[in-house]
Amino acid sequence: MEVAIPDWLFTLGSYIAYGMEHLFTGYDHLLFLLGLVIVRLKWSEYLKIITSFTVGHSITLALAALGIVQIPGAIIEPLIALSIVFVAVENMLRKEHKWRWLITACFGLIHGFGFAGVLEGRFSGNVALPLFSFNLGIELGQLAIFLVLLPIITKIGRTRWNAPTVYGISGIIGLFGIYWFLERVV
Repeated sequence: MEVAIPDWLFTLGSYIAYGMEHLFTGYDHLLFLLGLVIVRLKWSEYLKIITSFTVGHSITLALAALGIVQIPGAIIEPLIALSIVFVAVENMLRKEHKWRWLITACFGLIHGFGFAGVLEGRFSGNVALPLFSFNLGIELGQLAIFLVLLPIITKIGRTRWNAPTVYGISGIIGLFGIYWFLERVV
């Protein structure tokens, strides 16, 4: 007996997998996410940060994928690298991160254009389901990474090594961001 998978279900699964793959192989996005959550925060703050990033990149991903707004990768990719540097420096200089969700929403707008770059030419006809599915894949990937990192961050946050760990990891993240920025503008 042969079971046929409906086209919409195949599209959903394919683009969820593609979104997750893009996130898991996008080291700049992974380090950005690590930089956002490495500081010890309340659950509500983490939720606001993750939600604001999602809202930001969902808006620009949709605008770019639908052809409403186009920004060249030569502009977006260096901005993504600078967002990584900004978060790393902020981790080292600020003690309070209560407005991080707002900054993250703005960076989400930039990252959404970066996500859209990998989707160029992949849509034909109806874009709603593939766009939603790709975005869902990114979110599921981010959630998986966050859930892996949270116990580690919580454990480190309860030790005297919290500040040196945050500074060290943020310094490494910042150096990668500077490297990527220079690589993308030269």
